[in-house]
Amino acid sequence: MRWYRPHVLSRRCLFAGLSAALLTSACSKPEPPTLVPKEARVTAVGVTGVDILLQIEATNPNRVTLSAQSFTGKARLDGKWDLGSVTVSKPVVLPPNVATTIDVPMSLPWADVKTLATLATATGPVPYTIDGTVTVGGERLAVNLPYSISGTITREQIAGAALKSLPVIPGLNAPLQPR
Repeated sequence: MRWYRPHVLSRRCLFAGLSAALLTSACSKPEPPTLVPKEARVTAVGVTGVDILLQIEATNPNRVTLSAQSFTGKARLDGKWDLGSVTVSKPVVLPPNVATTIDVPMSLPWADVKTLATLATATGPVPYTIDGTVTVGGERLAVNLPYSISGTITREQIAGAALKSLPVIPGLNAPLQPR
């Protein structure tokens, strides 16, 4: 046995150990981003449905950039009526260790026009809840992360939408004419 063999073997072992450690850390499973729904603001209420601007803060805890691909939402009014559901494809880059505010405009259709008529008789604001998911990842690997947020629709917004849904009768002026 030659004098350099143990030295060469120890170098090879050191190289193999470092390579294994680097591969293990580089291939570690990424953690899902944290989602914090910040606001769901009603921007319009009409005959076809409700437009809501959803604001979510996403924080990517990983050392690599991730991307949010799409957002889904299903709304329920006053805990009784399903408003409808929507999927919005809006790719957003989530840089590592940074909180990113994402604005998602959603147009949620009325599931039933009778719901609008029933809600028009409400004496106060109508609460709603939006439950949904944010799809993070790409074509080969994607994860759906849940979120939930609540808000209210004012009585004036609902009454205006109900009035817009009525047919125009010549000579009749409604007391709450929408603008």
